[in-house]
Amino acid sequence: MSVLLGGSHMQQQGMRSQRAAEAQPVRQAVHSCRVHRPQLQQQHALVSRPQQLESSHSRLLQPVQARRRSPVIAPDISYGRGEEQGFVDLFNYLLRQRIIFLSGYVNDKLSTQIVGSLLALEAMDEEAPIRLYINSPGGTPYAVIGVVDAMRQVKCPIQTVALGACYSYSSLILAAGEKGQRFSMKNTRIMMTQPMGGSQGDIYAIAATVQELNAIYQLYAKYYMKFTDMTVDEIEQQTCRDTFMTPEQAQDWGLIDDVYVTEGDMVTPPAVAKGLEELGFVDRLSGGVLRTGVV
Repeated sequence: MSVLLGGSHMQQQGMRSQRAAEAQPVRQAVHSCRVHRPQLQQQHALVSRPQQLESSHSRLLQPVQARRRSPVIAPDISYGRGEEQGFVDLFNYLLRQRIIFLSGYVNDKLSTQIVGSLLALEAMDEEAPIRLYINSPGGTPYAVIGVVDAMRQVKCPIQTVALGACYSYSSLILAAGEKGQRFSMKNTRIMMTQPMGGSQGDIYAIAATVQELNAIYQLYAKYYMKFTDMTVDEIEQQTCRDTFMTPEQAQDWGLIDDVYVTEGDMVTPPAVAKGLEELGFVDRLSGGVLRTGVV
């Protein structure tokens, strides 16, 4: 029994030796494929170094984001001399010269800004005139009425000048200027219309909105009659649809008092232009000038 066990043990050792001998070439091949840690770190450094150099190089070449105002939109204006010299942006400089620009749609924000400018200039000088330039497509009825009421409350005489387009409710601001000091550029377009709005809901909500629009229309009609020479029927006629006017026609209706023209401009008097327009001899897009090719 002992002999058999010993022989079996010797056979097992022989098999193990044979397996080890067979596995030796595989171990050598695996060992040859391994990379030592120092070599791996060196290779990693060689690979990452160009990337680090590129990153630092890109940081050096990154442009500086400098902030500056465009000289075309709002250039800085210098005032004073020597130690008293200072700089201010264009619109603040014009405000110091008592000039206000009303540009864009008249909403609550713009209305508050215009009213604040009027009150500030009145606090500086109650007698010096204020010049208000208007280039607006219109605005909300309440915001426009706020500007008109402020213009009537300040003690300074307010000159209004229309340029570009003075449409819808902004034409009321134009007419609210001081009598005799309401002007328009030669090629300005002026338009009158009636208040507009919308509502949804039940019949009582819609009726309330219609009542409020009618009240606003009556208020606008009252102001137009106060600032111009138009009657109730004429105002209703001019506001039942969008009515576009040349400066000469606006002067004839009493919205403005005079038109700025340059030397050499040929302008037909308002009354004559109106009569010729009824006969079909005046082009409304040419500023009241006869159809002779002269613009």
